[in-house]
Amino acid sequence: VTINASTSSGGPRSFSQAEGSGIVVDTQGDILTNAHVVSGASQIRVTFSDGRTATGQVKGVDQSADLAVVNVSVSADQLHSLPLGNSDTLQVGDTALAIGSPFGLQGSFTAGIISGLNRGTTAPNGRALTGMIQTDAPINPGNSGGALLDGRGQLIGVNDSIQSPVEGNVGVGFAIPVNRAVSLLPSLEKGVAIQHPWLGISGQTLTASTADQLGLSEKSGVLVIQVVPGGPSAKGGLRADGQASANDDVITAIDGHSITTIEELTQYLDTKKVGDRVTLSVARNGQHISIGVTLGNFQAQPSATP
Repeated sequence: VTINASTSSGGPRSFSQAEGSGIVVDTQGDILTNAHVVSGASQIRVTFSDGRTATGQVKGVDQSADLAVVNVSVSADQLHSLPLGNSDTLQVGDTALAIGSPFGLQGSFTAGIISGLNRGTTAPNGRALTGMIQTDAPINPGNSGGALLDGRGQLIGVNDSIQSPVEGNVGVGFAIPVNRAVSLLPSLEKGVAIQHPWLGISGQTLTASTADQLGLSEKSGVLVIQVVPGGPSAKGGLRADGQASANDDVITAIDGHSITTIEELTQYLDTKKVGDRVTLSVARNGQHISIGVTLGNFQAQPSATP
């Protein structure tokens, strides 16, 4: 389906429109899309492939996962959902088919392959999104929230974003894995606030060259650049200077699992729950220490933070 979301900030001319796509998920009128397509909308119009239109109401939004559910009052016999695939079994080179409304062209269908797995992007509120599907199937503005299918027509992802120096496709698009979307769907349909575990830091993957420049003995891990005041890691005792320096802590493992990139750290956090306690192995001024942190609920910050 095509989704037109209108937003008004109150003034007579302060009216904006956004267009995206959506996926019918059941016969109760629930449609899955991206949070950035419908968030803040005062009016939503859903257009089906046969030209029928219906007014949509937002049931649930999760900015941290960039997912939302819109509901329409349409008879069940007019709603047709897609068969679900399994995003955990995808391999690079598999067929990928994108459905959506790029540039307002409803019902467009593009083809390509899965060109990468476990990619990282950023959610609308700054939270890091990991485990994303990369595809070269052309995805453009208006495709957001639409279906990514495999060669058998099964839903494997929700088209989310592109990486491009221009406003158009250059063969690098990203989709949210369907297994993740399905796991969040019950909460979105109920309008329940979804919590995401959070350390409360800003950091970067530490490379050997960066370590040499800073004079760090540790050559890999996550270099902690900022610790959010009052956040979980601050309470646990993690340290950072606010800019990359030799005084910053380096996270080398979490709960005994070796960490070499920021993506690995975020992926591990996604397996935990708010309130869980984790143990960070940290390199500090040439010494190795352990720091316990009780995970909080993600709070949007000026920069993406795990």
